[in-house]
Amino acid sequence: MRCVKFLFALVAILAIWLPSDVTAVTCNVAPLDPSCINCELNPLHVECTVTSTTAIPVTTIPTTKTSRRRRAQKFLSNFFNRIKERLQQIKKKMNPF
Repeated sequence: MRCVKFLFALVAILAIWLPSDVTAVTCNVAPLDPSCINCELNPLHVECTVTSTTAIPVTTIPTTKTSRRRRAQKFLSNFFNRIKERLQQIKKKMNPF
Protein backbone atom coordinates (compact mmCIF):
# COMPACT_ATOMS: atom_id res chain seq x y z
CA MET A 1 0.00 0.00 0.00
CA ARG A 2 2.90 2.33 0.68
CA CYS A 3 4.19 1.78 -2.82
CA VAL A 4 0.86 2.81 -4.36
CA LYS A 5 0.77 5.98 -2.29
CA PHE A 6 4.33 6.77 -3.30
CA LEU A 7 3.52 6.25 -6.99
CA PHE A 8 0.46 8.50 -6.78
CA ALA A 9 2.51 11.19 -5.07
CA LEU A 10 5.19 10.93 -7.75
CA VAL A 11 2.63 11.21 -10.54
CA ALA A 12 1.04 14.23 -8.87
CA ILE A 13 4.40 15.95 -8.49
CA LEU A 14 5.31 15.27 -12.11
CA ALA A 15 1.93 16.53 -13.30
CA ILE A 16 2.48 19.79 -11.43
CA TRP A 17 6.08 20.33 -12.53
CA LEU A 18 5.81 19.28 -16.14
CA PRO A 19 4.58 22.02 -18.47
CA SER A 20 1.00 21.53 -19.58
CA ASP A 21 1.37 22.99 -23.06
CA VAL A 22 4.63 23.36 -24.90
CA THR A 23 4.35 25.71 -27.88
CA ALA A 24 7.77 25.63 -29.49
CA VAL A 25 6.70 25.93 -33.11
CA THR A 26 8.61 27.33 -36.04
CA CYS A 27 7.02 30.13 -38.05
CA ASN A 28 6.98 28.11 -41.27
CA VAL A 29 4.72 25.54 -39.56
CA ALA A 30 2.42 28.03 -37.77
CA PRO A 31 2.93 31.54 -39.16
CA LEU A 32 -0.03 33.02 -37.24
CA ASP A 33 1.25 31.87 -33.85
CA PRO A 34 2.60 34.91 -31.93
CA SER A 35 5.14 32.79 -30.05
CA CYS A 36 6.56 31.04 -33.12
CA ILE A 37 10.31 30.71 -33.62
CA ASN A 38 11.64 32.44 -36.73
CA CYS A 39 14.42 30.28 -38.16
CA GLU A 40 15.56 33.04 -40.52
CA LEU A 41 16.37 35.36 -37.59
CA ASN A 42 17.70 32.64 -35.29
CA PRO A 43 19.01 29.70 -37.38
CA LEU A 44 20.90 28.12 -34.46
CA HIS A 45 17.78 27.64 -32.32
CA VAL A 46 17.13 24.04 -31.25
CA GLU A 47 13.80 23.83 -33.06
CA CYS A 48 15.33 25.10 -36.29
CA THR A 49 18.14 22.56 -36.26
CA VAL A 50 15.84 19.69 -35.28
CA THR A 51 13.29 20.38 -38.01
CA SER A 52 15.98 20.56 -40.68
CA THR A 53 17.55 17.24 -39.71
CA THR A 54 14.32 15.31 -39.20
CA ALA A 55 12.76 16.29 -42.52
CA ILE A 56 13.60 12.89 -44.01
CA PRO A 57 10.54 10.63 -43.69
CA VAL A 58 11.10 7.37 -41.90
CA THR A 59 9.28 4.42 -43.39
CA THR A 60 7.90 1.98 -40.87
CA ILE A 61 5.76 -1.06 -41.32
CA PRO A 62 2.72 -0.72 -39.09
CA THR A 63 1.52 -3.73 -37.19
CA THR A 64 -1.88 -4.92 -38.22
CA LYS A 65 -4.66 -6.14 -36.00
CA THR A 66 -4.22 -9.69 -37.21
CA SER A 67 -0.54 -9.79 -36.30
CA ARG A 68 -1.31 -8.40 -32.85
CA ARG A 69 -4.07 -10.96 -32.44
CA ARG A 70 -1.75 -13.72 -33.56
CA ARG A 71 0.95 -12.65 -31.12
CA ALA A 72 -1.55 -12.46 -28.25
CA GLN A 73 -3.03 -15.84 -29.18
CA LYS A 74 0.41 -17.42 -29.41
CA PHE A 75 1.46 -15.94 -26.07
CA LEU A 76 -1.68 -17.14 -24.30
CA SER A 77 -1.44 -20.56 -25.92
CA ASN A 78 2.18 -20.99 -24.79
CA PHE A 79 1.32 -19.66 -21.35
CA PHE A 80 -1.53 -22.13 -20.81
CA ASN A 81 0.54 -25.00 -22.23
CA ARG A 82 3.29 -24.24 -19.71
CA ILE A 83 0.76 -24.17 -16.88
CA LYS A 84 -0.73 -27.46 -18.04
CA GLU A 85 2.72 -29.09 -18.22
CA ARG A 86 3.59 -27.80 -14.77
CA LEU A 87 0.35 -29.14 -13.32
CA GLN A 88 1.05 -32.54 -14.90
CA GLN A 89 4.52 -32.56 -13.34
CA ILE A 90 3.05 -31.77 -9.93
CA LYS A 91 0.41 -34.46 -10.40
CA LYS A 92 3.12 -37.04 -11.27
CA LYS A 93 5.14 -36.08 -8.19
CA MET A 94 2.12 -36.52 -5.92
CA ASN A 95 1.02 -39.82 -7.48
CA PRO A 96 4.03 -41.60 -9.01
CA PHE A 97 2.06 -44.71 -10.05
